[in-house]
Amino acid sequence: MNFKCKCCKQIVDEKPRFLAGLSEFAYSAEWLEAGEPVPPLEERFWARADELPKTGERRIIKVGFYTPFNSEIGDSFNVLFLPANSALNGWDEAPEELERSAVVSCVFEKVVSSDEYQAFIEISVKRVVTLPELCGRFPCGKTESLFEGGFGKGLQLEFTWKNWEYYSFDAQGDCGDWRLVFTDSDGVRHLILLCNWGWHGGHILVGNAVAIGEKRNEG
Repeated sequence: MNFKCKCCKQIVDEKPRFLAGLSEFAYSAEWLEAGEPVPPLEERFWARADELPKTGERRIIKVGFYTPFNSEIGDSFNVLFLPANSALNGWDEAPEELERSAVVSCVFEKVVSSDEYQAFIEISVKRVVTLPELCGRFPCGKTESLFEGGFGKGLQLEFTWKNWEYYSFDAQGDCGDWRLVFTDSDGVRHLILLCNWGWHGGHILVGNAVAIGEKRNEG
């Protein structure tokens, strides 16, 4: 299953481009609050999930609509989960929700409703890894810089919160790049999420990249 772009009307069939240390990818999706009725596809105002999904649950998510999706019933894939406030307004508006955000591994169970551009689908949750846990779930991959590839040289630090740094670049809404960096208890900075996006959105790369020469804090 994949979808047309509402602007160019072409099928979006983009593939992720991996970088050193970022070995998996996750789709961007909107999560319906558990137990809520599925809204019409064109409805803008509906109940987004606020609590982390749990392993074994069946959940409804909305995919497509300016973001890539290319999977069929029975496929396994990762989806990024953000609590309701940050899902609607971004982590910069709710940085405390970084610790309740997660990469969710799931299986595509069925299509609930769909059109040419988007769909509500049912998934079964197989694994939930919160963002603070990602460093421990992926082997450390060395990279020349946490800002290589994509629009890395143009990235600006948008905010810091506790152990987190969030960087982004936006070329007037046409394309851009965002990256999430986590600093561990030894003072080592890990790039755990990266998204280069364009007209058709972008895949979210997931992993554990550390810059060559990054040193532990001996203090």
